[in-house]
Amino acid sequence: MIVPANNVALEYDMYRMAPENMSFHSTRMRPTRNCEPDNPEKFRNELKQAYGLLKRSSDVIVYGRTYGTHKNAGIIREVFGSDVIIPEEAVIEYLQESEIKAMWLGTPYIKERTDEEKAYFAGKGFNVTGSCGLNKVYALDIADTELDEIRAMIDKNIDSVKNSEIIYISCTAMTTSKILDKLSMIYRKPVISENSAILWKISRITGNPVKIPGLQYI
Repeated sequence: MIVPANNVALEYDMYRMAPENMSFHSTRMRPTRNCEPDNPEKFRNELKQAYGLLKRSSDVIVYGRTYGTHKNAGIIREVFGSDVIIPEEAVIEYLQESEIKAMWLGTPYIKERTDEEKAYFAGKGFNVTGSCGLNKVYALDIADTELDEIRAMIDKNIDSVKNSEIIYISCTAMTTSKILDKLSMIYRKPVISENSAILWKISRITGNPVKIPGLQYI
């Protein structure tokens, strides 16, 4: 996994959710201003360095950043190849495979970033029934998000949540492994996060069956 230096949630979540026969190896990358690289060539070189540290020890490469990643997906694939897991795209693949069209989007972000995420998924053909953010900026604050905060955000938008088929919690820097099943049972529908989508995609690539939290609701 390629992990931004200030992301303290992704590795924790993956180890909590994954089966015992799956191991994770990570290297850090410097966080970039506004979460998006301002120098494409420098970004490309940093990715190459990170890839060099991981490619011999890993069957799957995960690029562990969320916000703004789709804008640089071309560079990421150029370095890692087409099989690299990009979290937003893993969510899209799950929704498409499950034939889910209507989603509700929750993020830890400020309104501008939340609106951008909403526009991105709407542009991919999904009906985003509603969206809301927690107005957080710093990665450590995002990682410390509690279940009650997410519930309050969802409850505040419950009408648009009811119109959705799935609740999607964005951001790899938000710890979600402990709350996905709880949210799914509370709101009586599947709940996916970027980190659980990563695990779902790893399971598909490796053929290793994994129970994904939040997606077992019947």
